[in-house]
Parts: sequence; C-alpha cells; structure tokens
Amino acid sequence: MEFLLILLQPYVVIFVVIMVVMLALLPQRRASARAEAIAEQAPDLAELASKLGGSLSGLGQATAWTPRLQRSALQAELTLTFRRGPWHVRVTEAADDSAVREHWIEVATMPVPPRKVRQEFLELSFEDGFVHVVGDGPVRPEELLVVVDMILETLDATFGMAPRDPSAVV
Repeated sequence: MEFLLILLQPYVVIFVVIMVVMLALLPQRRASARAEAIAEQAPDLAELASKLGGSLSGLGQATAWTPRLQRSALQAELTLTFRRGPWHVRVTEAADDSAVREHWIEVATMPVPPRKVRQEFLELSFEDGFVHVVGDGPVRPEELLVVVDMILETLDATFGMAPRDPSAVV
C-alpha cells in the first residue's frame, strides 16, 4: 500500500509522464536526424554523380544489388550508380534507427564461386554475381573513387573476372 502511495506522488507521476513523452518522441528525433544527415550528404554525392555520369537515388528508391545486402538490418538511404570503364558500380549508404551507418560498394561481375578476398584496407566478398565491400560510416566522396579504383584494379587482375550488366539475369 505504501508503494502505491509513493507512485501516486505528484513528482513521480510527472516524472513518469515526461519519460513516456520522451520515449514517444525518440523515434521521431532519430528520423529527423537521419533526414538531416541525408540532406547534408546528398549535394556532395549529386555533384560526384554528375562528374561520373551516374545517378543518385534517395530514400525510398535506394537499394543494394547484392541479395545479402538487401536483407540487411540497415535501410538503404542513398545510392550512387555509375560506370567506371566497363564496370557497373553502385555505392549505397545505409543506416538503422540507432544511428549505425555504413556504406556498401558493389560491382556487377560474372558469377564466380562465393569467397572473400582480404586486401590491405578492405575485404572483397564475391557472391551472387557481385563483388561487394562494406565500409563503416557514411560515404566520403573525396575517398570514394580511390577505393573503387582499388577494387576495380583487383578485379582486372583476377583471372576469369569479367564485368556484366547488373540487370542481366545470371
């Protein structure tokens, strides 16, 4: 009975109400923070897309090519798609509600047996007719082409590796 009297004290009730309101507004605050992050990133990537002759897709249209990345717990927010020589490249920035951010670099290739190839700075995953690399944090446009070119140099030097159109059924 005393416990119930303590819970019904005005300051306890006010505290509980404030906590419920804060918890109710938390997802909305996270969503607005994500929208701000996308808005900050989009102009830099749009400029890069125009330089590369590619396209930029925003929230609701952004998606990964690789089936495993499509099933990720992270939601694709921005996608930059372009060609680099004969290679089709897609860079996707993804995040979840807890502000975990990463980016995916994918290259469409002819199907090869699934495997991972560890390099000095990154790990290439070969699967489902794509090669992909997962990076932490948002896409950094100033570093993106260097990393993409490192990946493509590796693919060019790999025996039996050939580019393909990502829309082609394999």
